[in-house]
Amino acid sequence: MAATRTFLSFETVSLIVAFSVLAAAGLVTIRTEQHRRDSGALLRHTLEVEGALNRLEGFVRRAESEERGFLITRDPSYFAPKEGLSARLERDLTGIGALVADNPAQTERLQRISPVLRERIGLLLNKLELMRTGRFDEATQIVQGGRGKQLMDQIDAVISEMIASEEDLFRRREAKLGEATDTLQTAIGALVVIIASVAGFTIFVAEKQMNALRKSSDSLRAAYNQLIEESTRRAALEAQLRQSQKLEALGQLTGGIAHDFNNMLGVVVASLNILRRKLQKGEDGADKLIQSALDGTERAANLVHRLLAFSRVQPLHPTPLNANDLVAGMSTILQRTLGGNVQFSTSLEKDLWLTQIDANELENAILNLAVNARDAMRDGGQLTIETGNAALDQAYSDENPDARPGQYVMVAVTDTGCGMPPEVVEKAFDPFFTTKPVGKGTGLGLSQVHGFVRQSGGHVQIHSKSGRGTTIKLYLPRYVEGEEAAPAQVVSEPKPEEFPRGRPEEVVLVVEDDDTARRVTAQGVRELGYTVLEAESGKTAIQIIRERADIALMITDVVMPGMDGARLAREAVFRRHALHVLFITGYPSGSIASNGMLDPNVNLLAKPFSLAQLARKIRETLDARATLPEGKPPKR
Repeated sequence: MAATRTFLSFETVSLIVAFSVLAAAGLVTIRTEQHRRDSGALLRHTLEVEGALNRLEGFVRRAESEERGFLITRDPSYFAPKEGLSARLERDLTGIGALVADNPAQTERLQRISPVLRERIGLLLNKLELMRTGRFDEATQIVQGGRGKQLMDQIDAVISEMIASEEDLFRRREAKLGEATDTLQTAIGALVVIIASVAGFTIFVAEKQMNALRKSSDSLRAAYNQLIEESTRRAALEAQLRQSQKLEALGQLTGGIAHDFNNMLGVVVASLNILRRKLQKGEDGADKLIQSALDGTERAANLVHRLLAFSRVQPLHPTPLNANDLVAGMSTILQRTLGGNVQFSTSLEKDLWLTQIDANELENAILNLAVNARDAMRDGGQLTIETGNAALDQAYSDENPDARPGQYVMVAVTDTGCGMPPEVVEKAFDPFFTTKPVGKGTGLGLSQVHGFVRQSGGHVQIHSKSGRGTTIKLYLPRYVEGEEAAPAQVVSEPKPEEFPRGRPEEVVLVVEDDDTARRVTAQGVRELGYTVLEAESGKTAIQIIRERADIALMITDVVMPGMDGARLAREAVFRRHALHVLFITGYPSGSIASNGMLDPNVNLLAKPFSLAQLARKIRETLDARATLPEGKPPKR
């Protein structure tokens, strides 16, 4: 039978009890101190009430005394301050009412005395008015009538009663304050004793535990050394596994190269064999055979050069380069690397600018991206490499601080794989960060690409969503022939007044699931003079379209969760046949078309775009026919 496990030791339970008692004593001390403070506050409140009552009584008596002085001496100086007696009385009554609001008995006494005080002040003011007009006899008759004395007797009686009540409260509250002070002193004394006891017990328990730790230190040290040895051995095995995986990947790459290399050697060997036979027989045609052999050796040399460029690490040697030629020259090696279950295509800009870049490193970067794309498409898919001319403006640079405004050659690698969630996109360029299982990748591929492009004065951007594939765009600085190469040539944007402008009556609906991207796009459209509505999803956009019949243009992202841009456009145009639609996307236009995400010939603006490009595209779309004029119903 297994031994019963002891979850808490005697020392632990004792400490818990001791600290619980300490906490309870501290709580009692705090509450006692709070009670003492409350008693002191009540004591001060009683003094405030008594002071207010005394000031009220003194105010009335002084007013009566000054009225008599004016009656006897007829000196106007007694009369001057009496303007505002009623206001002073009301202010004092209001103040006392607020002070005794928590005492029903005092409130009732104040209510009894208030009309008496008002009558007394009113009588006083009446006499003063008579005396001010010289009718002193009438004022004397009022005094002799005795009404003033009756009112003052009532006032004195009630105020004396209220003061007596407050003095009784003062005595009782003073006694409570004394009791609270005594209790606090007792609690503090007990707390000091408990703290000393807990401290002593804690020292005892700590010493006991230290003795136990000293006894087990040797065994812990041995276990630690064993763990270090095991960790070292495991790290060595993992390093061997990673190296094995690297060699396997390199073997797959070189296997495809060897296939082509053998074909080229076959051309050389066959040409030489046939040439020897022709020479032996004295036949013609030797020149063609020699040229075939030379062509084969030249192609083989180029393959060997690519393989060496892929494997070596060296300083950058930038030269003017046409990226179209490089991508076209890599087609064979890329197809071999991707394997048979991945379809490969290119979409190359016709009049592509030159870039000054290290061709070997760019080749290596594209190959790295292609390998990553292949790994993201385990069940096969489509890989597209697209080139284009791009201009990044200051607004884009403000949103992406590592990008400088200028003209760039864009090389985009797009796959239809599993995609990446936002939290992975944020860390994709971090060194050694990888989502692949242990041994399936070093986590250095994307960081090497990022470092190379940044070192060359360019910029890298990722567009990806889970389940919707990934596009990685390399922005390489443009090279202007005949000029000294620079990281990027600054784009001179046209002045805002040169942009095609809109009118406030032209309403534009911006649909984008990314809050920041939607906010920036909507702000740009407003800058152009249009009235802008915003929607964070296709469902919200459809609801707005149902409610607003004056929407002239809908600008929508292509890839959105739930309802994508293509389906949203069909739904929207089915309800508003005259509605124009402009698609915006971070994916290259070539991959959008080849993957069937949109129908051909739609209005499409690729991100990032400048304000001038947005202005021209909006105006072009609004001035043309509707994007889907037939308004066909949405596909189900």
